[in-house]
Amino acid sequence: MATITNAVLTLAHDHRKKTVQATAKCRVNFTELELCQMKNCAGARFFKLKCQLWGEDSGLNFGDDFLFTYSQAFFFPDSSPAASEDRTFDVLLGEGVLDEDWGQDEVYALFKLVNLYTTAEVKKKSNVVSHSF
Repeated sequence: MATITNAVLTLAHDHRKKTVQATAKCRVNFTELELCQMKNCAGARFFKLKCQLWGEDSGLNFGDDFLFTYSQAFFFPDSSPAASEDRTFDVLLGEGVLDEDWGQDEVYALFKLVNLYTTAEVKKKSNVVSHSF
């Protein structure tokens, strides 16, 4: 099954405008078999990549807080299938979207790659960004 690597989240907070530019990047790596299938069936959709933002609540008895889902999705193969594909999710949010608890907030991106035929899913967390929103 394909893998997700190089998962990175950056948050640029504009205090004056009370906005945050949330940029999540990752690399999707396909197996030789998957790449062969995608090249030979270019009109088909084999994989879907989505991304969400979560607030990490480590050490607490509660689960992590869901914060936001990027509206954009990427489907594979694209017009030029490759063994590795870099993808970027980018959105401008109001700072309140990422204000998930009192004080310091810990936010990460969660990437989800779904095989549209087998429904197998691969998930990958990015780095955690600590900041007060």
